[in-house]
Amino acid sequence: MRTIKMYCKKCNLKLTDELYEVHKSALRFDDGTDMIEKNKYSVITNECNKQKELVIAVDDYYFKNHEDSRRFTGCCGSSGMDGMNKVCTNGHEVATEFSDCYMSHYISVNMENVLIKEVSNTYEIKEIKL
Repeated sequence: MRTIKMYCKKCNLKLTDELYEVHKSALRFDDGTDMIEKNKYSVITNECNKQKELVIAVDDYYFKNHEDSRRFTGCCGSSGMDGMNKVCTNGHEVATEFSDCYMSHYISVNMENVLIKEVSNTYEIKEIKL
């Protein structure tokens, strides 16, 4: 299993500390529950568009909420249906939080907007494609 860190592709700011890969079989898809544990990640295939999606727990990491509050519509949390709602500290869109009551809770990272670097030991970090 891999260990990664993520950075904003536009400004190279760090988005996460180390995240540890878990197999998609460890994910929970029950409504109102955390899909994945904190400091973990998994790559899944989105059934709607057949694209790979990197999912992480709903946590602050080094993200900020989007300044447009309409990106967080939902009855009990964010439905994620109104565009990316997580940004780097410079304001570049990087991910979408899904946290409404009728879904499992997670952040979907936009793999086009982030750099993913594998941490192979404490001295070597290299960019990878998932």
